[in-house]
Amino acid sequence: MKIPDSNERRRMQRRNINYYLPVKDNKTLKIIGHLVDISPAGLLMDSQVAVPTNQRYQLHLDLMENLGGKTSLNFSARSIWCHPDPIQPFMYYAGFEISGLAQSDLEVIKSIANKYGAH
Repeated sequence: MKIPDSNERRRMQRRNINYYLPVKDNKTLKIIGHLVDISPAGLLMDSQVAVPTNQRYQLHLDLMENLGGKTSLNFSARSIWCHPDPIQPFMYYAGFEISGLAQSDLEVIKSIANKYGAH
């Protein structure tokens, strides 16, 4: 699915994820969406609710296996945009900008993209 203007704003190519990885709120561990694609600079997730934009989120990903010595990843991301899915209007796509990651977490994100990403 092409999201309007997403390629123009993106500085790093994202990789679509072949697995349905839940994206959770780090404090409540409640699922807020599912990972669609990811890069060290940002992520796209689908959600059953509209995600408020221009807000900072503390996110949590449970990894399917140990990557870089971690079984989960906690990070901060800012919501940039949110659009309804044109085919399934009860679903939304939301784009996030990731910032302030430690080098080890950047490597984990690269591993997620390489290991679970579509080739």
